[in-house]
Amino acid sequence: MIDIHCHLLPGLDDGPGSMNESLAMARMAVADGIRGAICTPHWHPMIWPNQRDDIAEAVHALRSRLQAEAIPFEIWAGSELSLDADLEAGLADGRLATLNGGSWVLLELPGTFLPQGIEDYLWRFRQSGHELVLAHPERYSYILRDPARLHAWVEMGVAVQITAASLLGRLGPEIATLCRVLLEHRLVHFLATDSHGINSRRPLLQEAFEAAVEIVGSHDAMRLVDMHPQAVITNESLSLEDYAPLSLPNTKRSWFKFW
Repeated sequence: MIDIHCHLLPGLDDGPGSMNESLAMARMAVADGIRGAICTPHWHPMIWPNQRDDIAEAVHALRSRLQAEAIPFEIWAGSELSLDADLEAGLADGRLATLNGGSWVLLELPGTFLPQGIEDYLWRFRQSGHELVLAHPERYSYILRDPARLHAWVEMGVAVQITAASLLGRLGPEIATLCRVLLEHRLVHFLATDSHGINSRRPLLQEAFEAAVEIVGSHDAMRLVDMHPQAVITNESLSLEDYAPLSLPNTKRSWFKFW
């Protein structure tokens, strides 16, 4: 398995505070069957101004330690980019990190309010030549209220990443149910850990992968943790001819009660 969203680099954001904790996270991931991860520290211009060169330097330092400790874990550079007015300019001039330096971008939207004009923004972003992965939309309040909105974004080419802990119910039953519904309707393309440490939000995927197998079968579950992440690593578009999204019910009732 390959994890496309994890906070593994020490001292850059709210992830591990030391190199030793980063190494412990890597050992935990290997024991769980994860062979590599894209390191995606937060970028927010006011809180975590992590730029591409700083992230590349941190990846190089961690990779050297992994090799010295004989930990068989591959890492690549990336970033979890917050929606911000400087985002597009930062990508255009190379200040901000894409996933493994390619065209794929991991984007985090605000969790509590729907940004005005977001549909037009996502459309323009896709037209600029970037492949877009939306980070953990199952945790956005407006997607919980209206998951059919996510279907429209997937239809325009936006890929979706859900978090292992969300699927396993560790963020609440409503979020877990939404994850199941999104999986059943082929609206999920990546399953990732979004890990931050060794005690909570840990770098574990196996249990969530097994839960996904029960929902969508082994082949489609493997897409989420192997085939699709591999396409990101090699900077390829996803081939989804046989993975078209299925429409969600259009109802004004609580979708959670409906399901």
